[in-house]
Amino acid sequence: MINVYSLVEQFYEENSAAQQIIPQGTVEAYLRRNAWHGAEDEDLKRIWGIISLLIEYVDQLNLYSLASLTVYDYQEIIYRYASVQADFMLAEADVNKFFAMTDAFYAYLQRTQKTEDYRPGLTAAKEALYEGGYFFLPDRRDGDEFYSSLEHMEEVPAETMQRLNMMLDSLLHKVDDYYKQQPFRRDMDRAMTMYAGPDYDGGDGMTADERHNFWFGFWDFFLFDYHLIGSDDIPLRYYYEHEREMLSTSEQDILRDLLRSKFTVFRIESVGEDFVACRDFFTGENFELPVPELAIGNYNTCLLYGHIHSHGVMLLNYITSLQASPKLQKRMRDVILRQFDLFKCQDPQAELKDFFVRHAGAVRHTLQILVSYAQLNVLKSRNIMPLVEDNPEVQEQFAADIDMLKRVAKHVGFSRFEIKLLLKFFTDYVSVAAVEKTDDIMITALILQFAQLNGVQLANQTEIYELLGIDSARVKADMRKICETLDCELFDPRYLTEEAFIKSLYY
Repeated sequence: MINVYSLVEQFYEENSAAQQIIPQGTVEAYLRRNAWHGAEDEDLKRIWGIISLLIEYVDQLNLYSLASLTVYDYQEIIYRYASVQADFMLAEADVNKFFAMTDAFYAYLQRTQKTEDYRPGLTAAKEALYEGGYFFLPDRRDGDEFYSSLEHMEEVPAETMQRLNMMLDSLLHKVDDYYKQQPFRRDMDRAMTMYAGPDYDGGDGMTADERHNFWFGFWDFFLFDYHLIGSDDIPLRYYYEHEREMLSTSEQDILRDLLRSKFTVFRIESVGEDFVACRDFFTGENFELPVPELAIGNYNTCLLYGHIHSHGVMLLNYITSLQASPKLQKRMRDVILRQFDLFKCQDPQAELKDFFVRHAGAVRHTLQILVSYAQLNVLKSRNIMPLVEDNPEVQEQFAADIDMLKRVAKHVGFSRFEIKLLLKFFTDYVSVAAVEKTDDIMITALILQFAQLNGVQLANQTEIYELLGIDSARVKADMRKICETLDCELFDPRYLTEEAFIKSLYY
């Protein structure tokens, strides 16, 4: 049987360009290193199978190096590897082994050969296979598939760019039409309230350009930042999951690229002819973007926000530009970090990215308010009672009450995220108050008090009393008791909803 080193020798003899991509000596040294650590010949052949495919692919597409490989390239390489490796399945476990072996090789190249770090592109490819937390390997693409083929074009011809723009425009119209259907009417109304804020007058007095920008901004917020009432998904994710089978491969790829976008606040560091060098306002990460199609004025006092991702053809979407002095920029950063601290009252382990995922709407409003008024009242960071730890025994003891709370809250119109916070409010109260048995009065009071903490006066609506058949006077007495027990106040950050977070900025 031919050993792995003979296979390497034969490969380099037959592929003259391979030496320029990864030197033969480097590959052999890496394989020997693995052998010294106990790898058998079959293990070494698996590793070599991946390395040889990487080299062949880079050579075949006339790429500069392994750094040029994209998400779509790695997916194609995985399919090719499955066709030559008999014991490799296109399943999550085997695909993750592929990524682990490739990652280890890239780490070796960077450490010993001082190459650039190829792992960010590999990591992006791995992350792209997880949609909503679940593994999903897209179908294999044809070699001439339009959208993914754009990634390796140094210059995209005008007619190709026009085709891409038409495809994107058509796709977004499909998404728009989907969400204008009756089942999403409540979501659209709620999203408009959250985006426009409590002072929105319906757009009276807007110029045509202002109205155009308003709707671009709204759809950017709605598709990427808003969370649907029923599922808590962002609308773009929900559309992709439910309509994927109706879309072309290119349309699916565009949506997957857009879904990898992250809400980002950033500054421009310098402006070049073809790109602008940017820095993340919070993390300090440097990245480059195409020159935006907007008048940015003096970029030294320019702050921008929008949804950006660094891998794929779609580099940036609708970007909003703000003018703010360095002093005001510092205040903006301080205010948003204070809001992040409040968010951690619900999740002490949360990172800033988690805050942006849940409350990008509040961040948008914060920046706009500070630009207009240079000041903003942030919720008081008072000494809040320690978080009440979740107790499985409480969950079990009050399972029937929790089910009823879910049903009533859904009927009243609470979103899935709001119901989650309501249940936390309920379990906190029964734990702190050492409640042994509940009744309809307490359940009603908990729902009404939760709503009141978030600036919603459900107590004025008779429907909930009729639903449960409760005396309002007795309910209000229980509401006071609950509030005193948990030491609650208006817009309590422990139970603050997305809508209430925005509302609190204008209170």
